[in-house]
Amino acid sequence: MFYEIRTEHARPGRGAELARYLDETVIPLHQELEMRVVGSFTVAGDEDAVVWIRRFENDTDREHILNAVHRDPRCAALAGTVAALTAAPASTVRLAPTAGSLLR
Repeated sequence: MFYEIRTEHARPGRGAELARYLDETVIPLHQELEMRVVGSFTVAGDEDAVVWIRRFENDTDREHILNAVHRDPRCAALAGTVAALTAAPASTVRLAPTAGSLLR
């Protein structure tokens, strides 16, 4: 199992709007398509950054879920809004929990 921390970078002054759109529209669609989103966050000190954390069982699980998300016509419709709200490509960091982690 692993987690991905995905950081979205909003256009200046649009961070709250991006956070709301992710929480109300993007993340629910991803969850409907079996993605496990364990949290979304704003970044203290950076009003235009939004972070969400996704969990996958393995690379096959990730590939299966992301393919389902990207094939869904609703996802294509959301992409335009996300592009209008963001200033730069998202960055993603993959984390594997240690043996002692509470997130195993």
